[in-house]
Amino acid sequence: MTTSKPTRVLIAGPWVGEFGWELFAWQGYLRAMAPYYDETVIICRSTSALFYKDFATTFIYHNPIGGPSDQWFKEGYDLQFNIRQILEENQDLVAGRECSLLLPRRIGIPNNGHTHFTETVHLGNHDIQPHYIHFGEESTSEYDYVFHARSRKIRAEDNWSEENWNQLFELLSKKEKRICSIGSTTEAMHISGTTDQRGCSTEALTAILRGSTAVFGPSSGPMHLASLCGTPHVVWSRPQNHKRYTQTWNPLETPVLFLSEHSWHPSALYVYEKFTNWNKRD
Repeated sequence: MTTSKPTRVLIAGPWVGEFGWELFAWQGYLRAMAPYYDETVIICRSTSALFYKDFATTFIYHNPIGGPSDQWFKEGYDLQFNIRQILEENQDLVAGRECSLLLPRRIGIPNNGHTHFTETVHLGNHDIQPHYIHFGEESTSEYDYVFHARSRKIRAEDNWSEENWNQLFELLSKKEKRICSIGSTTEAMHISGTTDQRGCSTEALTAILRGSTAVFGPSSGPMHLASLCGTPHVVWSRPQNHKRYTQTWNPLETPVLFLSEHSWHPSALYVYEKFTNWNKRD
């Protein structure tokens, strides 16, 4: 008499760190791991479900409470306590099954730099390469340009001033372009004259990004999402982030204009002139 093998289940999450790190140090690796299991259970915020729905069989929605997020962790969040509570509340997903639990970590990001998306990493019993896909439906966005006017309390010195954003809007709107502001309502500004799309659903955000001509902003999670939507983006930051945007975290080879000559604080005119010249590319 033969006995059936237990169902192999991958339980992954909850991701509690920064959004950009979820996109490039987490979800792509889980997508690559999913084929090795019969079921994949993703623990995540409901707003992040879009990034896993092509391979997840079950979702457990969890909104981590705590302080600011940084890379793969969240200040004041007790990961061990919360994961025990989540599993206790969902015992039906564990009982009688062969479960593997994967918690947030620096996947593919060694201490000496950034692993390229084509490099293999060892997770559990498997050697895998992250698998990335395009997000957002192929369509024409109702906006030509998108602003992410980041206004975070953590590393506030890296935020671009509202005055700069207003100047960039004036420069870009001379050609009667349609422009919107994105991001969260608490960590991004609505720039006067733009349509306020802050706080929109993830599905709506990827649709806005996928069909727009260009996205503008300092280094941030939404700028990384633009890369996975295949949307050209103009990003400014410190020189150390150049390789991340142009190579290691650009698996779809999305066009990107990375500006670092003035670190986090280029002038609006500088950004506009650099973009105008770059936008003439074939």
